[in-house]
Amino acid sequence: MNGRLSFAEIGRRLGYTEPTIRQRYNRLVALNIIHVVGMYDETKIGGIAAHVGVRVSEVPVAQVAAQLADHPQIKYVACALSYYDIILDVVAIDSKALGRIVLEDLRRIRGISEVETLTVLDVRKDTYVWQGFREPSPRSNIRQNREKLPQTRDVSQIT
Repeated sequence: MNGRLSFAEIGRRLGYTEPTIRQRYNRLVALNIIHVVGMYDETKIGGIAAHVGVRVSEVPVAQVAAQLADHPQIKYVACALSYYDIILDVVAIDSKALGRIVLEDLRRIRGISEVETLTVLDVRKDTYVWQGFREPSPRSNIRQNREKLPQTRDVSQIT
């Protein structure tokens, strides 16, 4: 979805008025269904970013993931069904700081048996659906708020 479209343009494309689109948008924000955030590319502001694969042994994966989620430089933690048990996105001010995170901070966590770091050189595409750091998922409110959701048309045509 193009976040730069005006409510009037979205309304024209879907056959609704601008006030209707604005009202529905505001309701979705109020229900924590959608979040509007500004995102930056760490590599373009002088920092360094990396994807990190983590293998876990002898302790529950969820226990290690919870500890990793508390680290301020780790921006994304996902448990996975792959060679790696956990996938991380890490940002740091420089390669020395990234090295400290990977070689010291991560290795202090009991249960981490293997780490592979993939350093990001240049981001060519980033289409994350964002909800922020360590906030409850908007999906947690959907069931209890389903009857409050606006009836909408197919929005797949919006570009």
